[in-house]
Amino acid sequence: MAKESDQPPSETPESVIAQIEARAGSVSRIHLRDTPHDASPVVRLHSDDEPESIDDDPRYQVQGEIARGGVGVIFKVRDKDLGREVALKVLRRDHVANDEVIQRFVEEAQIGGQLQHPGVVPVYGLGLQEDGRPFFAMRLVRGRTLAALLDDRDSPSEERRDFLSIFEQICQTMAYAHARGVIHRDLKPANIMVGAFGEVQVMDWGFSKVLGRDPREDSWHERPPTEDLIATVRSGGDGSHSVAGSVMGTPSYTPPEQALGRIEEIDERCDVFALGALLCEILSGKPPYDAEGKEALFMAAQGRLEDALERLEGCEADPELVELARKCLAAEKRDRPRDAGAVARVVTDHLAELEERTRIRELRAAQARANEERERSQARREQRFRRRGLGVIAALMLVVLGGGGAFLWVDARDRERREMITPQVRDALLRARGYREDKEWVRADEAAQVALELARSEDVGGEIVAEVET
Repeated sequence: MAKESDQPPSETPESVIAQIEARAGSVSRIHLRDTPHDASPVVRLHSDDEPESIDDDPRYQVQGEIARGGVGVIFKVRDKDLGREVALKVLRRDHVANDEVIQRFVEEAQIGGQLQHPGVVPVYGLGLQEDGRPFFAMRLVRGRTLAALLDDRDSPSEERRDFLSIFEQICQTMAYAHARGVIHRDLKPANIMVGAFGEVQVMDWGFSKVLGRDPREDSWHERPPTEDLIATVRSGGDGSHSVAGSVMGTPSYTPPEQALGRIEEIDERCDVFALGALLCEILSGKPPYDAEGKEALFMAAQGRLEDALERLEGCEADPELVELARKCLAAEKRDRPRDAGAVARVVTDHLAELEERTRIRELRAAQARANEERERSQARREQRFRRRGLGVIAALMLVVLGGGGAFLWVDARDRERREMITPQVRDALLRARGYREDKEWVRADEAAQVALELARSEDVGGEIVAEVET
């Protein structure tokens, strides 16, 4: 039997593409172009925690560190076979001997790998370093945090509809997680990533809990809540930073039972409170507990929500949203909605109502524009008709005036003719009457016929002809 030292050294396995090329020849390497928003800055090119190898797999190329937390370090890594960049979270070296931290790190990877939802960052695989440190590969998320987007607002009312859409997607993601029996316990704007194309993802499931397990297994350390334990990359002492231990989460977004470390009381309504805190910040501009450090933790433990409720009342948001935030922020968990699904339904219905109201307003505006255009068209038609009517009236007046002038001219001509002709007719009549008086009937009749024919031929008018006939 050969000794161990006589064994040939193990060779580094080739990448999958290299193996395929050895059998089938050259293989295409497709690299899609990045979008303008795909920049993922590397904050440190080399790190003490940087893995020397990644599970002995040569396809991964570490590009540098992009984030650091109290438990793990996240590296930007390139998958040379698939031509994509991924994020690699590696346990920090100072926790390599901490079994409890290792257990939670592995649970985070398992939970992320099993929550198959667009709002949860997918985990691609779990591995182990040569020094015993676990790591897992996941999607490299690009975008901005909700915290950064909220800070950019000039006022809480600005772009409120867009932030409510983001909030709805957060609620839907958490509704899915709750349906799978998982709670997050550290929901806050800094843990929400919003992509350039509308993607909304809930990040950092390191404090998540699978419901139904023995609560005693959920405590990292048996230490007093006041003792500082583990802080995230954003540690700095204020109420917006995550803390771990018997107290987990971020004080500014934490319900009383969580702030007091009552692990046995924590369920989905813990996340519901955090959702209410997010909604409170979206509507009023500040989280429920606007304080720092131990003061924020004290306010959370005591449920000091008077200031938050007063700000909600004065934020001029829709009453349905204010009421939803109030219910979610109830100090007693029994007064909150049962889970994120109940919150999501209210938000979805509200947004649908907003959409319907917007549609109705648009229809009314379109109808008003149509009516206005119809009135303008009618006014233009009436104006054209008036112009045409005036033209017709003018023409008729010209006709009437012209006809009247002709009539007057004819009448004057007739009067002139009668003045000239009537004496002749009368002379003929006088002769006829003279013959009649002399009883010369034949000659009288002849003279009368002459007078009648003269009157008719000269067109002296019907009244004269009648007089002659008489």
